[in-house]
Amino acid sequence: MAIQLGEQHAAGSPVVKRTALGQNFVGAVINVERRNRTKKDTATGIIGPLLKADGNPRQELVVKCLVMPGTDSPAGLGDEQGVPEAGETVRLILKGKSFADWIQAERALGRQLQVGDCVKQRTNSAQVYDSDGNPKGQLLTTQAELDAVPRQMTVGVYADLKLVAGEGEWVDKAEAAYRAESAIKLAATEQTQADANHVEEPW
Repeated sequence: MAIQLGEQHAAGSPVVKRTALGQNFVGAVINVERRNRTKKDTATGIIGPLLKADGNPRQELVVKCLVMPGTDSPAGLGDEQGVPEAGETVRLILKGKSFADWIQAERALGRQLQVGDCVKQRTNSAQVYDSDGNPKGQLLTTQAELDAVPRQMTVGVYADLKLVAGEGEWVDKAEAAYRAESAIKLAATEQTQADANHVEEPW
């Protein structure tokens, strides 16, 4: 079969999902990235920044982790998802209240976050939202209440979030993953710089 060339994008690591109450995620932190959130305009189909009322972009946190034992939360991309194995690389995407909870967890840690620190998340509540993104009804705290929400409704599932100091082999594994990722980024940067400095010979 022919292999086509062109603009290609490598798929990112699977994203941790929050689909039910009582789901647990335990991970060793590899890296953390803050980025602006985006939203697709339903009328034009153009993807643009999601803005606050003051005009500033809303942000989210992308936490890359190694899955640790004790995880039963699913992870995936698109419609394909399943419970990841220990040692797999996944992304924990935190926005809104979850982003604020992360900031509080960092403060409770008592020092600057380090590679290999352990993030623990357990889903415990859910909220239904209307089409404008406003909360609708009371906070849901049981799986039966969540199961009763009609499928067409938008629901956010929330979790307790804690950060604790990393220990043992998982710190070593996370540090190795961090170094490997950093080496790839450095090589790409060096190649880009080399390309920029290259002078074409005249024909």
